[in-house]
Amino acid sequence: MAINKQRLKVLLYGNLFGAYRSENLVKYLLDSGYRISIISPEFFYERGEKKDFLTKILRIVFSGYYLVELLIKAALADVIYLLPLNSELIRPVVWAKRLFKTKLVVEMYISAYDTLVRERQEISENTAAARLLYKTERLALTEADYIVHLSRYELSYWEKIFDINLSEEKILIAPLFYKPGLARFQHQRIRTQCLHICWWGTLIPSHGVSNILGALHKLHICNVDFTCQLFGVPAKGQEHLVKIYETQIDQLGLGEVVTLRQDLKFVDSSLPQYLIKDCDLALGIFGDTEKAKAAVPNKLIEALTLGIPCLTMSTPALEEFFEPGVDCWTCESSPEAIADTISQIYEKTAYQVDWDKTQKKVYQTFSIGNYHQVIKQVLDATVN
Repeated sequence: MAINKQRLKVLLYGNLFGAYRSENLVKYLLDSGYRISIISPEFFYERGEKKDFLTKILRIVFSGYYLVELLIKAALADVIYLLPLNSELIRPVVWAKRLFKTKLVVEMYISAYDTLVRERQEISENTAAARLLYKTERLALTEADYIVHLSRYELSYWEKIFDINLSEEKILIAPLFYKPGLARFQHQRIRTQCLHICWWGTLIPSHGVSNILGALHKLHICNVDFTCQLFGVPAKGQEHLVKIYETQIDQLGLGEVVTLRQDLKFVDSSLPQYLIKDCDLALGIFGDTEKAKAAVPNKLIEALTLGIPCLTMSTPALEEFFEPGVDCWTCESSPEAIADTISQIYEKTAYQVDWDKTQKKVYQTFSIGNYHQVIKQVLDATVN
């Protein structure tokens, strides 16, 4: 008897705590009537409260039970779906896929090898840890029956890194999507003489904060009337970067016009509420890394969803979804290019952008509805 596609048994494998994309995937599957089961290995081996000696022993005994659970559920599942940000867990999934001839969908979202080894250099390239990351992520991409990813351009970039060629038939593109509630906040500020600039994000190399500060320094010495609020948080284990950037701000003589803050956030809506009232210009990313040039930045989609004019680095990745020079302001990543473009924006000589039209494009392309359509499409494909 043919399988009813809406009644597929989907085994979701990976840690999803705090992952917004995974949370929406689970909700969509439940709302659509799919039968799902979730295995989160982190639940078994993450450190937690140990009430007594017996509890401690039981935690050790049962810590590997998720592998037994995987084998049982994989035997019953129609599809195994590796959740976003879980590529390091691919090996047991591949074993289960091969053993039970189950279809495998992989949604990597980011490459840990590209991030930790190539960009941040937190792991040295010629080490066992780096080689393991490389082999693991290469395995995830090559063993997947279907790959769901943010953009085709970034997948092409990964193909070069991992020396592979992916079949177009197994690729489905589901771009970033803005949080639905974000659209209720709409830009209200009427610009005065002073240009209020904002940037937000994680303090990582691909975001190019140093290039931004270099550009702001050039604007400052040219007596451009501006202020800039940098809402930047450090990546885990990189807390020292806050002090480094604060020192750089002081050394460049920007202390009176540039502030690095961590007090407002998207999660409690305090940041979008501030941005729509106090921001004239949002800055995207300006990193010099290959990773930066291969990605469509979250902050660009967030800014355009809010209706805030935005300047970001011109990259080939943008061309997959936008028309640079038409849909938003773009420039090269150098401090000189950034400063020159902001000066044109300040003097109102920059090329005109129909921000309402761009916002409509964002609503159409970067919506959660598009993500849902891709998920349905990939699950339908697994039974065809």
